[in-house]
Amino acid sequence: MTINLIKEKLRLIPRKLLAVHMICWIFFITYELVFVYYHVGSLERPYIYIVFYSINLALFYVYIRLLNYTFNGPKNRYLSGLSLFVSTIVLYLIVKGIADHILGDPKPVQYDSNVFVKAFVPRNIARAFYFVLLGTFYWSAKHIAYFKRQALESEKRQLTIEKDHAELEAQLTKSRNAYLQHQINPHMLFNALNFVYNSAQKYSDDAANCIWLLSEIMRFSLEEAGPDGKINLAREVEQVENLVAINRYRFREPLYISIELGNDLSRCKIIPLILLTLTENIFKHGNLTDPNSPASLKLFTDETGNLTFYSRNLKKSKNGLARQRKALGLQNIRLRMDSFYKGNYKLEINEPGEFYELTLTLKL
Repeated sequence: MTINLIKEKLRLIPRKLLAVHMICWIFFITYELVFVYYHVGSLERPYIYIVFYSINLALFYVYIRLLNYTFNGPKNRYLSGLSLFVSTIVLYLIVKGIADHILGDPKPVQYDSNVFVKAFVPRNIARAFYFVLLGTFYWSAKHIAYFKRQALESEKRQLTIEKDHAELEAQLTKSRNAYLQHQINPHMLFNALNFVYNSAQKYSDDAANCIWLLSEIMRFSLEEAGPDGKINLAREVEQVENLVAINRYRFREPLYISIELGNDLSRCKIIPLILLTLTENIFKHGNLTDPNSPASLKLFTDETGNLTFYSRNLKKSKNGLARQRKALGLQNIRLRMDSFYKGNYKLEINEPGEFYELTLTLKL
């Protein structure tokens, strides 16, 4: 039964690890025997070394198992681990004493057991702690290497996750901008607009001017942003003004909207089409034809780099589809803002009575 258990344990040990242990022990035992032969000039019979090294190696591996039991389990195993260690040392000394007594030199006629014990105990206690020390170094080195490998793998996984997350964010941002900027071949678009502009100019300056403003907005929407995904704030504000001018041409009735723009906007940068989209919503969903309820648009920055965009307009209607489209547009804006300014912006919407108010505060 015991032999079968040992065979089962050996079978579970990887062959490479078993071979490494055997080679190391062969070198270790050879070194000790050479050392003994060099100082004593002779060696004992081979079976004696086989018996004693078997006992010592058994102590080495039992002690390692004991360390695993004590430190790799619950904390309440410390006391039981210490008790097992003391028991193991006592058992080792007993087995070693029996082996010394049986395999030692022939007993003299006047055999003194006290002399035997005094010679046996210090030598074998020292030998026991020598193999315990070897076991401690082996166990410590193995666990240090294991924890270092685990730490490196954990760090590698974390870096991989962060890299994948950053790549995903970059791809998501690029895809959203690409969706807005590259749905139409720009050369074809501007060649066509240039032809229409030149043709319309012969008949109507207003129509030609409207086409020119539209081409400017389209050109801006297809511009490549910088490496940080942003453009100059002044360029975005120019398109806001162009969009207001286009809508004044569109409607027969006069539009009542007041615009207040701050100074020195060129020193700041922003991701494109955010302010332009918010301005477009004013004309798409607002009623700007009532002189008693004019719309208002304010845009300015302060010295700390905070931008404020405020709009207020009379609601056009309670059309459910219009509300749904407005909600979808704002949702897309929030997604883009989360990608670039998460935690650094605030988008507030209020609906006091028949009016619609929107305030965007942003840390540029």
